[in-house]
Amino acid sequence: MTGTSAATFSWLTPAAPAAIAVVRVTAHAALLDRALPAVGAARFARLLAPDGGVVDELVADRISAEELHLMPHGGPGMRAAVEACLRAHGLQQTAPSADPQWAALAAAPAPAAVHWLLAHPGAVPPFNPDFLRRTPIVLITGPANAGKSTLLNAWCGHQRALVSDIPGTTRDVLAAETTVGGWRLRLLDSAGLRQTADPLEQAGQALVAAARARADVILSLRPPGNDGPEAATDLVVLGKADLRPNSVGLRWTAHEAEPGLTQLGSAVLQRLGLPAMMIR
Repeated sequence: MTGTSAATFSWLTPAAPAAIAVVRVTAHAALLDRALPAVGAARFARLLAPDGGVVDELVADRISAEELHLMPHGGPGMRAAVEACLRAHGLQQTAPSADPQWAALAAAPAPAAVHWLLAHPGAVPPFNPDFLRRTPIVLITGPANAGKSTLLNAWCGHQRALVSDIPGTTRDVLAAETTVGGWRLRLLDSAGLRQTADPLEQAGQALVAAARARADVILSLRPPGNDGPEAATDLVVLGKADLRPNSVGLRWTAHEAEPGLTQLGSAVLQRLGLPAMMIR
């Protein structure tokens, strides 16, 4: 152990489960199965209990002569084991770090949000800052049999919603997630809008109205022969575009899924004001 002050440790990442956690510790040679890294350097190592038993494999980053950042696995059980190990070595726990950057990174809901935060530390984003903490909601709405459930299934990559030619098949609001340009989007499939005496369909359409109030983007899917009206804020999508080859605008057809989804995703990110990120 270097220096003369009490040896301490403090978590930099919140207690929520994560793949990796970060804890700041007083530099202590007995913690690792190999020599401590030089200041400014990092290395893979094993965290050792005082009896020499291996607690976890981690990355050790030497941030100063007196301090290390240890990056073990971040599950609750491993965090507890790391804490017990550090206490057994005589380190005293201090209050968790209040570093706002760590808190923001821990709350980021998508790779693009993490990428933006790391590239712009402390900056105010040119888009809704809530999207650095939550997933935007995209409601897919429109008349019965417009192809809303087909679009949801194609976009999320599996059959999340039941598809049928029978109008009124979807009566609830179904949710799925997809990723566009590094941003995670929460997709909502909804009941078809039409005049009906069926109380279950009416209840489903009431859920559509509630979903509209909380959606960040509303995709109004229009089949051939039904092109309006729609709210001025809706992003109008011309569905079943293979049946309307001369139509102009944002188009979607299950027969040409990939280019259509790419176009839709770009339009949604543009409406949200989010920059597409090339995440590697």
